[in-house]
Amino acid sequence: MSLVLAVNQFIEQHQLLKRRFIVGLSGGIDSVVLLDALVKSPLKTAQIIAVHVNHGLSTNANHWQRFCQQRCAELGIEYHCEQVSVERSKLGIEGEARLQRYQALEKHMSEGSVLVTAQHLDDQTETLMLALKRGSGVLGLASMAPCIEFKRGLHARPLLNVTRREIERWASKNKLKWIEDESNQDPSFDRNYLRHHVINALNERWPSFSKNVARSAALCQEAVSLADDVAQDDLSQQSSPVEQLELAILNPLSKARQNNLLRYWLRLNEVLLPSSKQLAEIIQQANSADDSAMKVILGDKSIRRFQQRLYSVSDSLKEPQQSILIDDISNTMSYDSPLGIVKFNAVCGTESVSINRPAQGSKVTIEFALPGSTKAWPSTRNKRRNLKKLWQEFSIPPWERPHVPCLCVDGQLVAVIGYWAETGWDCNQDDENRVTDMLTIGWHKH
Repeated sequence: MSLVLAVNQFIEQHQLLKRRFIVGLSGGIDSVVLLDALVKSPLKTAQIIAVHVNHGLSTNANHWQRFCQQRCAELGIEYHCEQVSVERSKLGIEGEARLQRYQALEKHMSEGSVLVTAQHLDDQTETLMLALKRGSGVLGLASMAPCIEFKRGLHARPLLNVTRREIERWASKNKLKWIEDESNQDPSFDRNYLRHHVINALNERWPSFSKNVARSAALCQEAVSLADDVAQDDLSQQSSPVEQLELAILNPLSKARQNNLLRYWLRLNEVLLPSSKQLAEIIQQANSADDSAMKVILGDKSIRRFQQRLYSVSDSLKEPQQSILIDDISNTMSYDSPLGIVKFNAVCGTESVSINRPAQGSKVTIEFALPGSTKAWPSTRNKRRNLKKLWQEFSIPPWERPHVPCLCVDGQLVAVIGYWAETGWDCNQDDENRVTDMLTIGWHKH
């Protein structure tokens, strides 16, 4: 089958016409052939751009970058290059490079755009066999999906049913040039070992081996879809937002459905998926006596518990931010805080507070990590209380408390943004006569 025809069928099947395509272009034969087939396709897309990610891992990296730039110039394709720094991590060099690569590609995605990468049938075989090596469940064995949601758009793999030999024949027939990554010959990398020492032998013994493996991966994808439907039904029983998981929903389930719901919830919150041992540890600690005792680290996030709910907490919530001096409260201004964006003179749904506008010349600041002994008097309460007590009453988890933005005027607490205005400072947003004397502060929480 012509690769252009294969790409056309893929675009039509997944309804990708008139979308903006971001092509991951490494300069290797796979991505060069993919870009060639896309350019030659008679089907119209809104735009095709190519993005090369320079990992800096090879002495030839800059040569590959120039090659990709030149190839795009020949095709009249918009070209971008991203430089990334790959350092050894728990993911290994391969895993960390992949993480950095996709983060770099993501920068070029807009709403509804399609990230297009050149994984093929033999790559799918390698992925499934690596999942077998790790003892993965059905999600890992599902390997790579042809087209899935990714960030603000989709991630498409049009060549997933095309073999490496078909790609090589296309490149030869069309006299294409490409670069060879010398690391692809290094058997110390797991994929290379499988490619050169295992999969070739299996395909020689059983010529349909890779196609049959791809069929198994597709069946696993169906099983994952069914498991996700069950998890969605379970999760829909709670009233809390998706960032939280109520133990009252999780605990009554069978062990298999508990594991399924937990894995699904972690994926929704972009948490590194746990091993079976870590999953069991989450469930065990979730039912411990003390909220503060629970902390299971998964990648750059940790799973915590508060008031019979599980939370995924980012590692970025560490040291409290320094206070922010507000120079001008008359304009619509935005300020970043660890938990979200603070907006002056703007309403952000129910997470907005309105106060009497501070007098001209007042020192207005946003403070963080106020002492728990600080006295506060929310307008919805009948007396003053310590902040520590109010944090609990307003169901603010302990790890968020140092990062909640507190508005102060001349050193006096006047509002905890997103939660309450202090008595004596509060005013009614619906009172049209007060608009000129009112300051509204919104908080768009991450």
